[in-house]
Amino acid sequence: MSVKLLLAGRHGAGEALFSPPEDALSWLRRVEAWFHENTEEMLEGIQRGTGPMGAPMLRLRLHPAASEISLLAASGSRLVVSAETSAVGPGYHVFLCDTLKQLGEALGVTWADADETAGVGDPTGYFHTGDAGPVEVYMLASLQESVAQVLRMRRLGESGFGLSMRFGHTFEHPGALLTPLGPRDERWLRNVYEDPRRGIDVFPWWKPGIHARTRLNRALCRLWTDVVWRPPLLDEERQRLRDVARLLEQAWREDPTLPYPWREWQEVLGYLGIGGTLAEEVHRRAAGAAGGPSMGYRRGAVQVVLPEGWEIRIPGSLAETHLQDGTWVARDHRRSVRFVPLEDGAEESLAPTTAERRALELEHHGERVSGRASLHMEPGECRLTALCSSGRRRALCVVSFDDPDEQDWALGTWRSLDHAAAA
Repeated sequence: MSVKLLLAGRHGAGEALFSPPEDALSWLRRVEAWFHENTEEMLEGIQRGTGPMGAPMLRLRLHPAASEISLLAASGSRLVVSAETSAVGPGYHVFLCDTLKQLGEALGVTWADADETAGVGDPTGYFHTGDAGPVEVYMLASLQESVAQVLRMRRLGESGFGLSMRFGHTFEHPGALLTPLGPRDERWLRNVYEDPRRGIDVFPWWKPGIHARTRLNRALCRLWTDVVWRPPLLDEERQRLRDVARLLEQAWREDPTLPYPWREWQEVLGYLGIGGTLAEEVHRRAAGAAGGPSMGYRRGAVQVVLPEGWEIRIPGSLAETHLQDGTWVARDHRRSVRFVPLEDGAEESLAPTTAERRALELEHHGERVSGRASLHMEPGECRLTALCSSGRRRALCVVSFDDPDEQDWALGTWRSLDHAAAA
């Protein structure tokens, strides 16, 4: 029972109605500019696209643990907003509702009343009444229901569960349940099932307002799910590390008594090459911090969802990039994995050379994916080139690596290719 907002409104009250798509798009650009101006500190990402019937749509995220918020500029000056908030917590729900109200006031949106039969409105009532009391009740009920389902599946022998984890990556990490704030064990699940208030620690944003705990938990979500634990390769990786360092410093200066991740904070500052008084304090605290496993799901392997239903298992330390031609690339300083879904007739331009075709001596037959590969091995320039198929789907996978001793890793990466649609 996730908590979902579905809000309807109409903008430009008193003005002439419009229907041309470019007018709707122009208005949506003003919405985008408003979010940049008023939520810049919270904005994780924003982009324009199209929704049903080709209507302009804005997609944005305001928290690293949150799913996308969609704003659809429909015909007749109508606006439809949808968002799921139970992954982050009551504080986020209140913040998002207040932000949308401010947007409405700034850009002249008249919001429709709740309509339970049509599923339109805020199920907690906060957007319509301003009473935040029921928000916590709905969040805890959602958590208890999710935990109950996980416990049922675990009794059936299933494993690998995640709560409020964004689609696209499945992390291989010990724990009965993975969450954006770290793994939880069986005892936690049972305790929360009996009393969901014992699971408040799993919500990144419980209390309303932007305060030290909000910033700390925002940084913790990034440390667990987003940070790649090595020196940054890409500008976006460096910016992510800077954001984490900024959030931790802001939170610490506001409330130094909170439980900070001193060891991981020290790693982040090291990757960025940041020194100074604060770095010395972090180093001192890290030296005295308790031991145990470090934060970060991406210290281990990760199952990545690729274009057109494919999946692959890679080290979490690889930087991922989606190119405009549909190619997906993951790499670090000495390894890379390149994946290209093939269309009919694309083999000639993207498949191996004639010599490599003759050398396709390696075969793999998995449950859903089969393939043939060639292996070129020279010190400093090793490459595995594979053609893979799953039913009528075909793809090219090229694994490059510097060290010949990593041949088994390259073979394992190729053989990990799967296709969900064929399951």
